[in-house]
Amino acid sequence: MNKNNNNIIIGALIAVIAVMGVAFAAFSANLTINGTATIASTWKVTFTAGSCTSTVAKDAAAPSSGTVAVSGTTATITANMSSPGDKITCTIVAKNEGTLAAKRSDFVLSTPLASATNYTVTLSPTGEGTTLKAKAGTVAGGQENLSVVIEYKNVTAKPSAAETFKATATYVQDLEAE
Repeated sequence: MNKNNNNIIIGALIAVIAVMGVAFAAFSANLTINGTATIASTWKVTFTAGSCTSTVAKDAAAPSSGTVAVSGTTATITANMSSPGDKITCTIVAKNEGTLAAKRSDFVLSTPLASATNYTVTLSPTGEGTTLKAKAGTVAGGQENLSVVIEYKNVTAKPSAAETFKATATYVQDLEAE
């Protein structure tokens, strides 16, 4: 009987080892996952228009004028002043034409170094902008008006030539509005 018991034990051990081998093979199988993700959103915040009006100093011999040209999120302003105290106010329209909400994080103006002492420049609004809603189908996206005021402040000399200023706005995705 010992021999039969040994055969049964050996058979049972072989069966257990076979079951363990199958279980190990089942748990050690390779798992491969393939996937693709696409984003259908667009990002497009740009300056779409700009215009300038001028205020002439009371002693001015000739009118002042200003022009603004827009490209992307940069506006180039040319100020043609004739007398101290002349002022040009330019309005720049920033528009969201993309499908993601945007917020202005910065609005800066580069003043030509040589003329920094001759002009006072004011930007508004300053700081973070309000949310520009995303374009949805045929519904236009949000927009905001930015203002640049340039005043000739040198009281001892008349401007000798037109000056060029560049206004740049930076927009970021507004995650709170999504």
